[in-house]
Amino acid sequence: MERANRTLQDRLIKEMHLKCICSIEQANAWLPCFIEQFNQKFAKLAFNPKNPHRPITETAEELDDIFTWREPRRVTNSLTITYDKCVYLLENTEENQKR
Repeated sequence: MERANRTLQDRLIKEMHLKCICSIEQANAWLPCFIEQFNQKFAKLAFNPKNPHRPITETAEELDDIFTWREPRRVTNSLTITYDKCVYLLENTEENQKR
């Protein structure tokens, strides 16, 4: 993805300069044409056209649990926690004052 972003940034700015595009409105009007030409030049067909993705069967809550990284931490009296050799100061709220 980074390579694509670098390529796009480089080509896009140069193309806009060559086309004398100097406003957001002009850029927005011209961009669909650029995207079409860019895709025609650089797009590649997938090796296997079959879609390997499966439908999501998990609920939003289940997905939250799956993609959440939990680490037990102790909150000090001064409302700080330590994680990966860094100290974080928690906001002083009523919820954080409860023990």
